[in-house]
Amino acid sequence: MKTQRRYLDGRGVTMRGRPRLLHGLLLLPLVALVAWLVLRSGGTRDDPAAVLKALRSSAGPALPGAAAVRAASRTEPASYDPKTIFDYIDGAAEAYLSRGFERCVAATFSFPKPGGGAFDVVAEVYRFAAEQGAADQLAAERPGDVTAVTGFSGAVADASTLLARQGRDYLKLTALVDDPAAREALERIAVAWHKEQT
Repeated sequence: MKTQRRYLDGRGVTMRGRPRLLHGLLLLPLVALVAWLVLRSGGTRDDPAAVLKALRSSAGPALPGAAAVRAASRTEPASYDPKTIFDYIDGAAEAYLSRGFERCVAATFSFPKPGGGAFDVVAEVYRFAAEQGAADQLAAERPGDVTAVTGFSGAVADASTLLARQGRDYLKLTALVDDPAAREALERIAVAWHKEQT
């Protein structure tokens, strides 16, 4: 049987002449970690825009800010869920719930009139459990005489109302005035909302 040569280092500690198998085994986790980091760094990464879109979607429905639509102001959005939606739209809540309503945010935008004064637009975004629920709600509330909205495929509007859908979200805008400037304001809100969703 061979005996291993031992010697003393400068501090009087006995040292072995060669690394042993145990030393190699201790290095294995470190080697595995380095290999994993190298492989991970070379892999594909999530698209930042897709990540941002997913985060916005998980946060719930949202409305653009006043500056994005050139409004004078916007109220703080109120939020409703299936338990509180009756507080907001008591008479129509059942229809929304039957189509899979999950959440709603609503706010009022105030716009200056060209000749002086101001007018308001009530903006509501309803989120449904599935895209079909949003599509069905839009179809149920669609006015008879509507035109397409420039810059937003699938959105429809009349003189004082604009309806649109993006995925599971249904946008409903109502101008509280009969004024040609209202239609422009409705379209600005809808286009800004659509851009934030995509």
